[in-house]
Amino acid sequence: MNHSLAHRGADDSGTYHHSKVYLGQQRLSIIDINRGHQPMSYTHQGKTYTIVYNGELYNADELRARLKRYGVRLRTSCDTELVLKLFAVEGPRALHHLNGIFAFAVYEKTSQRLFLARDPLGVKPLFYSWQNSALAFASEIKALFNHPTIKPRVTADGLRELFGIVPARTPGKTVYADIQEIKPGAYTWWQDGVFTTKTYFKLQSRPHTQTAPQTVQTIKTMLSNIVQNQLVSDKTIGFMLSGGLDSSAVTALAARAGQSFQTFSVDYVGNDDNFKPTDFSPSRDNYYIDLVAKQYHTRHSYQVLNSADLCASLREALIARDYPAMADIDSSLLLFCRAIKKEITVCFSGEFADEIFCGYPWFYRADTANATTFPWAIDLTMREQTVAKHLRARLKLAEFVNQTYAHAVAEVPLSPADSPADRQMKIYSYLTMRWFGLNLLERADRMAMRCGLEVRVPFTDINLVQYVYNIPWTMKNYGGHEKGILRAAMSDLLPTEIINRKKCPYPKTVDPVYTALIEDKVRALITEEKHPVWQIVERDYVNQVLHETNPAGTRPWFGQLMQRPQYLAFIYQIALWLTEYHVILDL
Repeated sequence: MNHSLAHRGADDSGTYHHSKVYLGQQRLSIIDINRGHQPMSYTHQGKTYTIVYNGELYNADELRARLKRYGVRLRTSCDTELVLKLFAVEGPRALHHLNGIFAFAVYEKTSQRLFLARDPLGVKPLFYSWQNSALAFASEIKALFNHPTIKPRVTADGLRELFGIVPARTPGKTVYADIQEIKPGAYTWWQDGVFTTKTYFKLQSRPHTQTAPQTVQTIKTMLSNIVQNQLVSDKTIGFMLSGGLDSSAVTALAARAGQSFQTFSVDYVGNDDNFKPTDFSPSRDNYYIDLVAKQYHTRHSYQVLNSADLCASLREALIARDYPAMADIDSSLLLFCRAIKKEITVCFSGEFADEIFCGYPWFYRADTANATTFPWAIDLTMREQTVAKHLRARLKLAEFVNQTYAHAVAEVPLSPADSPADRQMKIYSYLTMRWFGLNLLERADRMAMRCGLEVRVPFTDINLVQYVYNIPWTMKNYGGHEKGILRAAMSDLLPTEIINRKKCPYPKTVDPVYTALIEDKVRALITEEKHPVWQIVERDYVNQVLHETNPAGTRPWFGQLMQRPQYLAFIYQIALWLTEYHVILDL
């Protein structure tokens, strides 16, 4: 199990054993490279605690001061020791003082009690399987499949998740029947076969009392402090730079410290000739990237991916995720991260700004403004038609998605004082963070850590998220522009062209060579009439999509990016998944 996660941390490896408990850890060394070996143990008041930890803390100095007040001595400068000793002293209350991204387990030897916890937004993963009073856990699902009793079993519920929700994911669930995840903002105790879970963090709906100018200044100050705090590393740092508002803001805020950084962007062979503006992707990135790189004197590198590599990497992207998800949107990030890793080990991203500042098209488009389902997938026709005919009546996909949506909306934190517009947009914002955003955070973690690259995401700072959640809708669109309040906060740091630039998503290939390659894959798959994929996917419908004469008119399968080529690649990934993972269809 431990060896299967070596890609997440090739710098060090360790194991621990006591009684029936085994812990393992693969370390990617970022801070205090020589003294952070795990598993790490500490004895406090006669009890010995042992931790395995994955993450980064951004308030380490504050935590050191807190431990000093308890009289606790530290022997390293690494985060692991801080978390271990603070937990030994304070127990689960320690979670309220951790500012960062993390997943960890602590075992207490005397009571033989295990504690599992995950950061508030789920930036770092933590999966588990609990069967016959035995518990196994890991950062990735593949590690669990190396446990002798855990099988890749998929039931009708898993297929509902796969066809109805994926690549978003219901928090706490996976497509596998016997594997769940610790939810973001939750922790779990395990002792003597008893498994108890509690939530320690929830967003709060509160009055926003600041004026617009005060809000602009608060956001600027908060983001500046967040980025500066996250620059701590004993290894070289770089930045993903798309030329959009979010990544440009992070780059600019970091550059204010007077350092010169490397920046990286991704593009594709063939896009120079084949890109056409659309509502979802109105412009290319290069011009805007060059503006920021020039202004802040970054050492910029364009990573240009070719279609053959993009298609060939669909398999590894599947393995990185452990289930089919975003097709070449995943494989392109995997290749991008691999190129970045050749230069650096820690990279910043502007991910999650659109989730908290409401930047996605569905916050503004008329056809999604009053949707009564997840707004990034409002038309279920394609999803329902993809399900094999003999399963449709049983899966009841539309009913499942509608029920899931209703349950999701029921947990949205709202206030009676919210205006109708604020109420609707808080619902959309919460769902986008909790469902859509969780997929993108998972994508970033799996593709980057597959290459041993750590990605830091300043916009997931929990204090920023809580603050921005309660900014009124009219103020979020300060100046009549989507994400207007963020644009105003960054207006003196970035070129006017970027401040005014319409949102563009992560770039994807529009090279017809890629489309032809994936069509060939699916065409060959269709000829395999006995392939297990046709037990769950409707072969005739996939063939219809393959021969679609007007693919431009097809609504994206998911979000803004998964259009016809990505749909076909997703079907291809399902076929790979069934055979590579030896999926047991328990229907």
